[in-house]
Amino acid sequence: MTNVAQSRWKTIRNTLAALVLLFFVLAFAGFGELLTFLVHVQFAPALADCFAAFSAGALITVLGIALLTLLFGRVYCSILCPFGILQDLIALPLRNRKIKVPNLPLLRYAIAGVVFGALAAGWATGLLLLDPYSNFGRILGAFLSGGFVPLLVIAALALWKRRIFCTALCPVGTVLGLIAKLSPCRLHFTEQCVKCGRCAAACPTGCIDPRNGILDNERCVRCMSCVAACNFHGLAFSRPKAAEIPVDPSRRAFLLRGGVLVAGLAAGAVLVRTGLSWLAELPRRFGILPPGAQDAERFAAKCTSCQLCTANCPEKIIVPAPGGTGPVSLDLNRGVCRYNCNLCSQLCPTGAIRPLTLKEKQLTKIAEAKFNPRNCIVFQEEEECGRCASACPAHAITLRGNGTPRPVNTDLCIGCGACQMVCPAPEKAMTVHEIEKQVTLPEPVWQ
Repeated sequence: MTNVAQSRWKTIRNTLAALVLLFFVLAFAGFGELLTFLVHVQFAPALADCFAAFSAGALITVLGIALLTLLFGRVYCSILCPFGILQDLIALPLRNRKIKVPNLPLLRYAIAGVVFGALAAGWATGLLLLDPYSNFGRILGAFLSGGFVPLLVIAALALWKRRIFCTALCPVGTVLGLIAKLSPCRLHFTEQCVKCGRCAAACPTGCIDPRNGILDNERCVRCMSCVAACNFHGLAFSRPKAAEIPVDPSRRAFLLRGGVLVAGLAAGAVLVRTGLSWLAELPRRFGILPPGAQDAERFAAKCTSCQLCTANCPEKIIVPAPGGTGPVSLDLNRGVCRYNCNLCSQLCPTGAIRPLTLKEKQLTKIAEAKFNPRNCIVFQEEEECGRCASACPAHAITLRGNGTPRPVNTDLCIGCGACQMVCPAPEKAMTVHEIEKQVTLPEPVWQ
């Protein structure tokens, strides 16, 4: 590949990255249903989905991104990861300033080990904190509820050391970097390199050392800024000759890094067994979970708080945890869980909200309504009403001959909150209460 072609690749990369970023902004602006495919093509959520609610689509996504990385390096980080693209935008004013970005292999292996060890043991807690897609979602989808915290953190890191999050903290980047290290095609120096250092100054990951002929493809995110900056055809993306690949003779470094990764995996699994069960209490602060969440403990273990469901819920009843540091939940004081809507279960990229067909969702009991006749205006003020019975989509509320409501039929009630929303009493006569575990009700005879 010539230098001109590689410069064109940088232009193509920037164009694709801009489009992807725009599409993700639209997805978190309420157009997620139109962009379902794109929001599911994310490595960490798809991997979490494989553990939470296994699907062939999630496995294909994981394997597809891994294959793409093996063939071309970490193009995922430069084109498909909105959080990585956002960092490039934040650091854009510093693009011509040489900033030394340190290589911290032990830190990134330890973090990746703990995060994925915990994930394999059943908890996505590490991804809640460090998954780039989820952090991007919190910035866009929950800004008013604390999303500014990850924005401030990533802005500080990007302005300080550009893409240091991607090379030192991001567990996804670490895994893809290990795959990219095995790629037969890579960026490498050619005989035309004059060691001027312009490529190193343009590199946002600090992976280039022209003086020693080192270009670390493990950390390289394929932004192609280096080849665009080179005027001497000193870099090429191709299958290099064996003599052009620097050899690291340090077996000690290899064993140490491998040991840190294995230790991190073990530590993540141990933490799940001993110290992270308290997270199950997070969704109980609100009590009611989205249909398909099943129960508080499972949902807390799977939800990475990406806020995609929050941004796209048509009733805006899915709310983030304070600061976006925990799983989402339902606030039925804001509205009704629509009977003919299953959008959140179709959009959830991690499987925390299990995918439900519309019929399955309509039979999923997420809460339970209770009737208090002391507050009902029909009993207390002898006014005609019946709104609760008219609004109930599950026919769980019926009226007596005199127009007074009967007690809620709990065998039919799905806890959608429609009765509570329409109740005109100052102190609601119909109120919705949490249940321990979501259940699937038998199909009623009236359907």
